[in-house]
Amino acid sequence: MTRMKAFTVRRKKTLYETIEPWLFLLPALIIFAVFLYYPFFKTIYLSTYLTNKYGEPKVFYELQNYLDILVGKYSAAFWNSMWVTLRFVFFVAFGSLLVGLTTSLLTARKFPARAFASAIYAMPIAIASAAAAMSFKMIFHPSIGLVNRLAGTRTNWLNDPAWAFPIICVISIWLASGINFIFISAGLRNIPDELYESAAIDGAGYWHQQRHITLPSLSPTLFFQIIINIISAFQSFTQVRLLTSGGPNETTNVIVYSIYLDAFRNFRFGSAAARSIVLFVIIMIITLLQFRAEKRSVHYQ
Repeated sequence: MTRMKAFTVRRKKTLYETIEPWLFLLPALIIFAVFLYYPFFKTIYLSTYLTNKYGEPKVFYELQNYLDILVGKYSAAFWNSMWVTLRFVFFVAFGSLLVGLTTSLLTARKFPARAFASAIYAMPIAIASAAAAMSFKMIFHPSIGLVNRLAGTRTNWLNDPAWAFPIICVISIWLASGINFIFISAGLRNIPDELYESAAIDGAGYWHQQRHITLPSLSPTLFFQIIINIISAFQSFTQVRLLTSGGPNETTNVIVYSIYLDAFRNFRFGSAAARSIVLFVIIMIITLLQFRAEKRSVHYQ
């Protein structure tokens, strides 16, 4: 028999077959273009201009807005807000992860009222940050607040530089703990019970099991959650706006609130846009560094 070369004959796609996938993507692309890409590029554009009080670009300012906030006349306020923000992000991101992990472990085993306890731990995800902030504003009210009534004091907690920042952190940790609890609980259910049974037979205690079984098995979930926590903490605004307005003495003036003040109080929309781009770059760098560290700390089963 004579050998014949096999040729793969590819049928040429029709025009409809070529554009069909893009037609399915078109609604999402339109939404992204209107609500994500256009505002992003408009922000970059505004960051190179001086604007009037209506936010309209008037004078091309090149990169001077960036220089003003990094090393110029607004640098002191900017770097103070960055320092406040970095401390806030650290405490809130890791604090809410720790609370979510602890509450998930507490409800991992079956016990009476387990469903009720799980609902309580997950409840913060259903509470709007504005509603929570107003509730805590009443709780810490200097004269009629619950805290002062129980302690028999008349302390203005939210106007005290020693207490305002910790209170904002604790409230933010509580608000973020619900989503951490839900995701980590889901991760715990995917860990095979046989691993714990084998470890128990080998004489491993509870904490040994958590260290060598639970944490490595949960590492993909914890990695995902810490990224979400950091990004969310960087974007925190509502609780700061309603409880302290960045005070006292700018001890709670996080970067997003400083952007709000720059744009809607001082009408420096170009400077506010520059701060937004710097914030975007910082979040992107932190996220990339986390993905670089993923290979060493995350174990996929």
